[in-house]
Amino acid sequence: MKKDLDVGSILLTRQELQIMKVIWEEGAATVRDVCDIISQKKAIAYTTVLTFMRILEEKGALTHTRVGRAYIYRPLLSRQQATHNCIHDVVERLFDGCPEKLIADVLENEVKAPEQLGNAKNLISAYHVNEVA
Repeated sequence: MKKDLDVGSILLTRQELQIMKVIWEEGAATVRDVCDIISQKKAIAYTTVLTFMRILEEKGALTHTRVGRAYIYRPLLSRQQATHNCIHDVVERLFDGCPEKLIADVLENEVKAPEQLGNAKNLISAYHVNEVA
């Protein structure tokens, strides 16, 4: 694993995210564990999972320790940090660094039901109250 990587710069592909979700949920897992869990929804080869987990370790998202003959992988990149990295990247690349444009796009294209809009308003109000406090 490269020690000089900053978790704030790690962006995950769809396949990497699928694996990280399993690791985050389990806390720690072997390649076999991850393969078995993912295979419950979609067939995936052990070697494919192994390759992606090695890539994730090179990126600095995972680390491993050896226990007997198995490698146990643990996350170095938290779900919260991965979410932040992804959203930051989207805001920078697609919305010219303006998070308000992202929010407007979500409200226009993703909020479909009146109760969703009400929930969004409540979240914004709650955020504002927390910022003032």
